[in-house]
Amino acid sequence: MTSPKLMGDHLPLRAITPERQRVRNKIVMYHNYFRSRVEPKASNMLKMKWHRGAARDAQRWANKCEFLVHDSVEGRHVSGYGSCGQNIFIASTKVPWLFAIETWWLEKDAFKFGGKNNMTLVGHYTQMVWATTHEVGCGLSKCYRILYDKNGKEIDGRTRVFYNYICNYCPIGNRPGRTSFPYKLGNPCSSCKKQCSKKLCLNSCDVSNVWGNCRELNRIHPTWLCRNHTPQGKHRHRNCRATCTCGNRIYDF
Repeated sequence: MTSPKLMGDHLPLRAITPERQRVRNKIVMYHNYFRSRVEPKASNMLKMKWHRGAARDAQRWANKCEFLVHDSVEGRHVSGYGSCGQNIFIASTKVPWLFAIETWWLEKDAFKFGGKNNMTLVGHYTQMVWATTHEVGCGLSKCYRILYDKNGKEIDGRTRVFYNYICNYCPIGNRPGRTSFPYKLGNPCSSCKKQCSKKLCLNSCDVSNVWGNCRELNRIHPTWLCRNHTPQGKHRHRNCRATCTCGNRIYDF
């Protein structure tokens, strides 16, 4: 990947701040562009949209200026989804969002669908193309990193600027045990034939399951799982909300 034509001092901060609607639109557009072009092809890839709550969390964490450190599970919590996923990109100078997002996307070259994958090399890519993730919110902050000598002692007055790009993804991807299968194989939109736009499905569900075996529980005990007339029933319903309420819409588990 070549360096962007417009970067550093030639790129005004307002051109990349997600507080601007135009920038938010571009971030969503870039994600959808790449999601529609996965190989092998995806049958159930959902179209992404912007999530204000996820963006607030991402901006708050970007402002913390932690260097390549993820926010806590609680810090990424969004109502209806639980803890959302998170991608981080660090740059020593200002770069367009396309450069950051394409950097995550290019991890595809180290990814093998259904194979054994090193998540430290492909985890940004798999989160970005996780089929059932359909909301994204991002933040950006200019940060200063304290410099240390070879003995670990702080060098007085020495700091280094870096730009902290953060995107949070809801509902979370990279589910344990399934990271090599971020989407279902098949012709684009074959899982949503009547609700499709530019190879992406439109039938998303705005809640997610907490438990990982909700589909199986519903198959075995369909009336028991989603019956919420008792405290125990409400607990089950809360943890399998997508299975109980989403119907034929696309959701995880």
